[in-house]
Amino acid sequence: MNITFPSKRRGSLVISVAILKAAKRGVKKTQLLSSLSMSYEQLTRYIRFLKASDFIKEYGTSYKTTDKGLELIEEFDSSTLIRSVVDA
Repeated sequence: MNITFPSKRRGSLVISVAILKAAKRGVKKTQLLSSLSMSYEQLTRYIRFLKASDFIKEYGTSYKTTDKGLELIEEFDSSTLIRSVVDA
């Protein structure tokens, strides 16, 4: 699974939501690294933040999006849709 971004420069929220979307059904860090095209250190920082914020939970060697993380995805997708309609 490859995730594409609208521009080369990605914001922190866009990256965080991409990680949460990839982890909906559970995902390993190596799978995230290859699909998000980022360094191990960058991904580790994002995962640490998402775990501390209770958006993602670690299960052994994999990560899964929490209910709180799913709510963030919904809010992000809704705001993106609204923004695209307003900008059109």
